[in-house]
Amino acid sequence: MGFYDWDKMKTEEITELYRRKVILGENVMVARVEARQYAVTQSHRHESEELIIVLKGAWRFFLPTGEVVVRANQSLAIPGGVEHSSEVVEDVVALDICAPVRMDWITGEDRFLHRDPDEFLWAM
Repeated sequence: MGFYDWDKMKTEEITELYRRKVILGENVMVARVEARQYAVTQSHRHESEELIIVLKGAWRFFLPTGEVVVRANQSLAIPGGVEHSSEVVEDVVALDICAPVRMDWITGEDRFLHRDPDEFLWAM
């Protein structure tokens, strides 16, 4: 059991455009995500079912069935194992719920997913 206050929790800066706060349960995790326009998440899949609830802004997801833009007061459910990526269209505040718990969030192994591969092309 636990009590959490989003306002008092430490923010994890994943990139300069993507931040989150995470609550861990035994079998579920909830992240409060704040992402700026143009933030990306590279294509990936994981065993966890994922439910995204957009509280503010607009977030575009690329799914095998096509693109969907999720806006304030809308939600998207992504079954486990489904490949997906995303791009923030307008600054977003969202809840991202995963079950079971995603170990890559805990270890930080997911950080590379939020890097835009094009940002490093200027060096070539």
